Amino acid sequence: MLTTVLAHAGQPPQPHDLWTAWNLSPLLLTGLALAWLAHRRGRPTGRGRDADVRRARCFAGVLLALAVALVSPLDALAEALASAHMVQHVVLILVAAPLLALSAPSSALLRGSPLAVRRATSRWRRRLRPADQRLRVAGGPVTVWLLHVAVVWLWHASVPYDAAVANPWLHVLEHATFLVTGIWFWRVIIGARGGATRVPHGLGILLVFAMAMQSVFLAVIMTFARTPWYTSYATTTQPWGLDPLADQQLAGVIMWVPAGVIYLGVALTLLAVWLRDIDRDAGAPYEVRTAAPGRS
Repeated sequence: MLTTVLAHAGQPPQPHDLWTAWNLSPLLLTGLALAWLAHRRGRPTGRGRDADVRRARCFAGVLLALAVALVSPLDALAEALASAHMVQHVVLILVAAPLLALSAPSSALLRGSPLAVRRATSRWRRRLRPADQRLRVAGGPVTVWLLHVAVVWLWHASVPYDAAVANPWLHVLEHATFLVTGIWFWRVIIGARGGATRVPHGLGILLVFAMAMQSVFLAVIMTFARTPWYTSYATTTQPWGLDPLADQQLAGVIMWVPAGVIYLGVALTLLAVWLRDIDRDAGAPYEVRTAAPGRS
């Protein structure tokens, strides 16, 4: 959607060279820069509405989160520590993905793209419209929730996890599926108001709570495991003062506590907005509350 999500390559860093281990992949940096330029060109000009300003700030937060996860030394450290890898996952799933859902950047990115890109995109959208409509019908909120959960559990299982750490292209796929299914899930919960995919606040709270519970369950299993799950870190954690099991337990705690706090914050925010809307509707005139949509 936004850029090619590249994985790290090379040897795991040592503590003394961590701050020089930036991922300066030309393709990744070019993708982030082009996304920023296209969005800057395509966003509404002038003072604009408050909503446009908020969306622009959210998109800037997306680019910052992607840079932290994929460009900063965190990317290289993820080769040495499962706990650093978990921080990467949390940033992609719980920072970049929801900010992308809030920013809804597709229109601005399209307007800011060259004319040839806009024409090609329009042609592909017309061709894919029937498939997109079928996907919208099949992709209900429960389906989206299940797909995102399946992706999270798949990539934290030992065999796919080790394969992704060993193979850069599988790591690309891992990051991409986290980000794409995360965006899809968060669009259902906090997407643009009035969008066809956004669910009511009550259902959104329930879905966020269920997502938090499955995350906690996976984190508990990881934290209290008696043996390490991942062979990738069998020889890389010692320079950092951790054995592989302690590193895995720290990764579980990161999935458990910081991620849980984010889920809780979203659920409480949705609850506050829901109560505010109820109070506002209760204070509206009877005719406004009972009028059918689109009827004067």
